[in-house]
Amino acid sequence: MPDPEMAADLARLQRRFAATFDHAPVGIAHVGLNGEFLLVNPRFCEISGHDADTLIRTGFQQITHPDDLTADEALLVRLNAGEIARYSMEKRYIRADGTMIWINLTVAMVRDEDGAPDFYLAVIEDLSELRQASFEAIHDPLTGLLNRRGFAARAKDMLTAATRAGRSASLLFLDLDGFKVLNDTLGHAAGDMCLIDVARLLEAEVHAGDIAARIGGDEFLLLLAERAEQDAQIIGERVCETLAAYGMGVSGSFGLVSMEAPDPADLDRLIACADDAMRAAKRAGKNQLWVAAFI
Repeated sequence: MPDPEMAADLARLQRRFAATFDHAPVGIAHVGLNGEFLLVNPRFCEISGHDADTLIRTGFQQITHPDDLTADEALLVRLNAGEIARYSMEKRYIRADGTMIWINLTVAMVRDEDGAPDFYLAVIEDLSELRQASFEAIHDPLTGLLNRRGFAARAKDMLTAATRAGRSASLLFLDLDGFKVLNDTLGHAAGDMCLIDVARLLEAEVHAGDIAARIGGDEFLLLLAERAEQDAQIIGERVCETLAAYGMGVSGSFGLVSMEAPDPADLDRLIACADDAMRAAKRAGKNQLWVAAFI
């Protein structure tokens, strides 16, 4: 005959587990060795953007962003082999409405009484607010380009990579001509639209490894990786011509400086040289590009 006290203790433990599972502030899931969801808590559904029935019918592979799946599966192989006890990674889920969400995933192996793999215990945390705060800290809220802080961080990484690969780098410094008049005559809304248009114009010239930034007011930077000075000059002149044809009395003064052996420690000096070249273009009549040597 079962011990009533033991039965009561077991029932109390089961209620506590159910309460912890159902009300946990993080997403929790039991995942089969084949990747299928066995059990999910409400927070997991909320974060992943799928209801429990849908998740149980599918597996983690179906909701994981394709670009993150290989890394996740590679860690599972190591977990199954006993090389690691658990792993954590940042990855993306694709929600039912097609939007994407960043999560932090921690996975551990649960084994049966004989020590054989039974199922995976997965815990997820929503990183969307953290990611958004991180994005806002280094981006200009109006144009979406990097701000001065974001440019400095990315540019140093880019110059380090260029140095290791033996590549050159060129910096274009753009200051708009006539922007204050535009703001004063047509209003700040028109000025904002002009800045956004300039940002999109610069982004159209960006290739992999290049960096575009708005560093304040009507000043922009375009750091070009693996481009000869002549190519960078062509890009600057093309943007200059497009701005002159903008039709709202706005043009651009450009300064261009190139480095054959870029050094991250020289970033501030590189910006200063490009700034000086831009100011020379202003003094020479504006709406033009000046090329200066890196000194």
